[in-house]
This record gives sequence, structure tokens and C-alpha cells, in this order.
Amino acid sequence: MAELKKISDALKLIDAKKESLRKAFEDLDAHSSSLSSFTLTWPAIEARFSSIQSSLTRQFETLQSRTGSVPENDTPPANNAVSLPPQNDAFPSHPQLRLICSAMDAEPLLRYIMDHPNDREALRSELLEAFQVAPDPAKMVLDALTRFFPSKANGDGSSELHTLRRSCVFILERLMLFSPEIGEDVRQRAKSLAEEWKGKMKIADNTLKPLGFLHLLGAYGLGSDYDSNELIELLIDVVRFREVYGLCRGLNLVDKVPDLIEKLISSGKQNLAVKFVLEFKLTHKFPLIPLLKDILESARNAAKKLCKDGKLTLQSKNEAASKEISALKQVIKYINEYNLENEYPVGPLEKRLQNIESHMAARAAAKKRLAGAGFAPAPIMSRQQKQQRRNHQVQGHRTTAPAPAPAGPSSLLSSADGPPPVPSAGLCGIIPGLPMSFPGNIAPPYLHPMEPQLPLPFPHAGFGLQSHYPPPYFPHY
Repeated sequence: MAELKKISDALKLIDAKKESLRKAFEDLDAHSSSLSSFTLTWPAIEARFSSIQSSLTRQFETLQSRTGSVPENDTPPANNAVSLPPQNDAFPSHPQLRLICSAMDAEPLLRYIMDHPNDREALRSELLEAFQVAPDPAKMVLDALTRFFPSKANGDGSSELHTLRRSCVFILERLMLFSPEIGEDVRQRAKSLAEEWKGKMKIADNTLKPLGFLHLLGAYGLGSDYDSNELIELLIDVVRFREVYGLCRGLNLVDKVPDLIEKLISSGKQNLAVKFVLEFKLTHKFPLIPLLKDILESARNAAKKLCKDGKLTLQSKNEAASKEISALKQVIKYINEYNLENEYPVGPLEKRLQNIESHMAARAAAKKRLAGAGFAPAPIMSRQQKQQRRNHQVQGHRTTAPAPAPAGPSSLLSSADGPPPVPSAGLCGIIPGLPMSFPGNIAPPYLHPMEPQLPLPFPHAGFGLQSHYPPPYFPHY
């Protein structure tokens, strides 16, 4: 009885000690920039701490039930019967997992995870708890991976296989965090399976394949069997997955993270590079401000290219605007979260964001006004139809003398024959045959921000037509 009371009192102190540990971690984290490789994170420590706490509590409750006694000052059961250990309130939603893992049922474990794709957050913590009751969790998980690569390649792209592989990756990720003892026979089986999976992966393959392969190496401690540079290349293929940070730690590649960041920057993935810099606290090696400016510059260049490739259509302008808006919001978020405004003022960025969003709204309103006024967009023609139209226009110029220009645009529009055909526009909306200058030094129609509302006359050719070109995405470029 005295021993049980002593254990009970010690368990009650766990939460206070956990809080002390958190404060100690925060003090150490404040000096992390002075350490060569400080990769610990509080969520990882807390998850492991909670897992151990739950295991100790459960074992103590089992001991109580077997002895049929409770420590002093604890409330006994209402009747004299021996009570079973109560369910831990922290893991109430999936009690089936404990039964599955205690029976070492690999296939039912995989099927259960596959059947609950929308409950991953609850399963993250509960699966760690379930691993505690498995006689050999490493062997059980290895048995669950047999269908990761199907025997028939024709089902490789099915949604069922995608769900299966995603579930396998999830289980391996939890096992890697759980860090169980792995017997030599299980390790050898895992090593053989890793070699088999590596042989079945291809360049530019489904990203779940390298993701599963890397998790297999991390969960069974096989990372040292492979070249670190080769693993870094595989990590770049799966860099968009949230699990990639845990993989870097599980594969003991933290020292290689600066190389990975360099590769991301050189390939134009500055936004992903920033996430690695912050996750691994490498701002002393990779200052954030230049990276954030590179993110915006890359977004602007990509937006310009979208406009150019899309011939300044309304769709291409909106896509370009959305790309820069996304980059601006991301950079503003980083500046606010990490208190960088003294180094990178957020005011001009917010003004730019508001300007782009207002232009998008103006384009949408202008499109509605044009539709209401009876202006329909030009029909989309095939390349052959465009060529036939150009040939017809060229032949007309050769065989027919050009008519004298009318006195004004209104006389042409009011003629009985109706408005003349509009020549097809070239790149950026320039109409072949028209002079490149405009009266009053007005910018060309594709650069005029108010052109949906203003009819622009063309006295050089006698046209009095309103331009159909929407306002530009970059009005100041």
C-alpha cells in the first residue's frame, strides 16, 4: 500500500515537471543560434513525454487492478469488485486500435487507418498509445507494408492504392516517432524490403513512393546504409510534404539541411527554403529578408510570363494576379510572425496587395459592363482559321484600292453597311497595319487602365471602335 501511494504521488507531479521541462527548453532555445546543431523542437519532446506519461499511468492502473487496492486519499470504486483500468481521456476516440495492436494484426491495422482518412489528427496521438500494447510494433508495421508495391503494375494509379500508400506512410511516420526496439531479424527484413522498394522507384515517379521509402529507412534506422547526397535528392522530391522535417531528423540528415536549402534556392523554391530555415533555426546562415524579397521577385517574374504567354487575356491576367497576391500574403505573414518589420516594412507590400486586388475587382466589373452593353468577346479561332483570315485580308488589300478615310469615326459607324471588320490582333493586342503612336501620347490599348470605359478613336485608320481588351494586370510595368 505504501509503495502504491508513493507511485501515485510521483505520477501526480508529472504535469508540474513537464512544465518545468518546457521552461528549460525555452531558455535553451533562446541560445540555439550559438549551437552548431540544435534540432530539438518542443512538439516532438511533448509528444514523446505524453506517450511515456500515458504508458506509466496505464501500467500503474493495471497494477492497482491486480492488487485490488487504491492508495490513500484516492476515491475507491463504488462497489467492492476489482475495477478495470479506465480509458485515458486523452485518447477516447479509437479504442479499436489498442485491440488491433495488442493482437499484432497488421492487415486490420492498415485497413483501419485507410478507413479513417479524415481523422488523422486524433490517430496521430492514439496510434502511439496503441503501439505501447503491441508485443513487437516494428514487426507488426513491417507486416502491414506488403501491398505498398502491388504485384500488378496496372493498378499503380488507382485511388485505392493511393490511399493505401498514404496510410502506410502515416503508420511509418508514427513508428519513427515511437522509436521502438527493433530486433535484428526484423531489421534485416526491413533492409531487404528497402532494397526492393528502391529498385521499383523511377525518376519523377509518384511522390508517395520516395516518401514511403524514406520513412521506411527512418523508422528502421537504415539511413546510414545509403549515401546522404542520394537521400537529399529524394527529400527534394517530397519537400512539399509536412513529414519532410521529421524525415531529416529521423535519417540523421540535419547536418545536410543547409545543402538542401541551397538546392531549393538555386531551383527557385525560396518559399520552401524559408520554411526549412525557420524549422531548423538557420537564420544565421540564411538571412530571411533576402529570401523573402526573392519570393516576391520570383512571383512577379512568373506573373509577367503568364501574361505574356497568355497574350494578356483576362484569364492570364487573373492567374498572374493570384500568383503575386499569394506571394505577398505569405511574405507579409512571415514578417508579422517573426517581427521583421524593422528590416522589411510591411506597408508598401500591403499597398501593393490592395492595388492588385482592386485591379482584379475593376476588371471583373468592366467585364460585366461590357457584357451588359452587348460587347461579346471575340470567338476563339483555330490556327487554320486565323491563317485563312489573314490571307483574305492580304488579298483584299492587293485587289481593292483603299478608300479615303472618312471625316470622323461616327460617319463610318453610321453607314448602311455596318461597322468594318476588325483586324486580328497580334502579340500584346497590337493590330497589324496601325501606327504605334496615338494622339495625346496615350499608351497602347493593352496598357491603358481605363480602356473598358473609354472609347479610344483611331483617326489614323478611321476606326471609332471601343477596344475589347481588358485593363492590364501590371498597370505600372
